[in-house]
Amino acid sequence: MQLGLAGKVALVAGAGRGLGRAVAVALGTEGARVALVARTLAELEVTAQAVRAAGGEATAVPADLTDERAVTAALGVIEATLGPPTILVWSAASFFTPARLHTVPPAELRRVLDLDLVAPAALVQRLLPGMMLAAHGRVVLVGSLAARGGVRGGTAYAAAKAGLLGLARGVAADYGRYGITANVVTLSFVDTERLALRLGGSAEARDRLTRATATRRIPTPAECAAPIVFLCSGPASAVTGAELEATGGAHLNTLV
Repeated sequence: MQLGLAGKVALVAGAGRGLGRAVAVALGTEGARVALVARTLAELEVTAQAVRAAGGEATAVPADLTDERAVTAALGVIEATLGPPTILVWSAASFFTPARLHTVPPAELRRVLDLDLVAPAALVQRLLPGMMLAAHGRVVLVGSLAARGGVRGGTAYAAAKAGLLGLARGVAADYGRYGITANVVTLSFVDTERLALRLGGSAEARDRLTRATATRRIPTPAECAAPIVFLCSGPASAVTGAELEATGGAHLNTLV
């Protein structure tokens, strides 16, 4: 299948490592020109090298995605270097310290909501005029099963992830006439460095997560990147306002 991504400008938010890096490499492999955005330049440069090694083109643009002025500057660099993005993949997500909502400091509550919901909404808003002008756009937001089932100690995170589905469906409804689609790919745990840190080397904890999937293994970043890249493609033009699970079947409640 030809994905029709050659020459398209794609912005990957959260491209410094893990899933975002895997998405960037997969897009570059398909011929997209990839703008890599995250806070840490050193991590973005590693991703850029991986994209180039796969035969793609990449530009690393460090920015705090919750800072409006930083986003404006980053978009200026991206447009001058690659052109206006018509593909957005939002894979950035916040770390949070598990705590019940009534104990969470207001500043921490705002930090989580800002990065996980306000920032992606603001970036989509910024990119929509260019997508409308091009009569083409793909928005793919990375969601979480936490939005459906909640997560202990992570109410703000779960609320923000639930909001992404409303964001995608609102964009899909309003902008489909301009050739723009918007979807959410919902994940559970992904076998990344971040997960390894969270598990702290505990074989028991990893086994528990593994048994919670239908496939009896934790999905890799590359496996989760594949459906994201498909939703960025031409053949996915009829898919919009949808939620696609890439959880290894963790959403099926298979724990035994």
